[in-house]
Amino acid sequence: MKKTNNKDGIIHPRLLDDLINHLIYRTARLLRLKFQRDMQAVGLDMTQEQYFILFKLWHKDGQYQAELADGLLGDAPNITRILDVMEKKKMISRRPDAVDRRRFRIFIAEKGREIRKLYKIHAPASRLHDYRDLDDGDLEELRRILKIIEENISGQL
Repeated sequence: MKKTNNKDGIIHPRLLDDLINHLIYRTARLLRLKFQRDMQAVGLDMTQEQYFILFKLWHKDGQYQAELADGLLGDAPNITRILDVMEKKKMISRRPDAVDRRRFRIFIAEKGREIRKLYKIHAPASRLHDYRDLDDGDLEELRRILKIIEENISGQL
């Protein structure tokens, strides 16, 4: 990797392919494309955002809409649109909260359970391929680094 060291003490890449932002951007785009192809291969019409919501529900069913939203999904109208589509596809169902009827809880529906079964069958092979040549320590270090970058940036927004 060719770099120059400026007077600010920061190592600056000289090539676009060495910029961390560029590498993360390209990798994220490739992961999104690979996700779509993997879903199509098993006959599913599902976005990554829908998958992330299902993943959260698989671990804790019956969450409030606000619990399912995070910085990646954006504002309330965006999460509402995603949930509307998921409800139409019968991946989730919305039910009024027993205590506060103005709030809704989100539950996994039959299609969401079917997707989990497919996920458990197909995801491991896909991950093994995507992360080959990386061991558990490498992946844990990558998670650690990305979380630090996310925290650093989130603290500035």
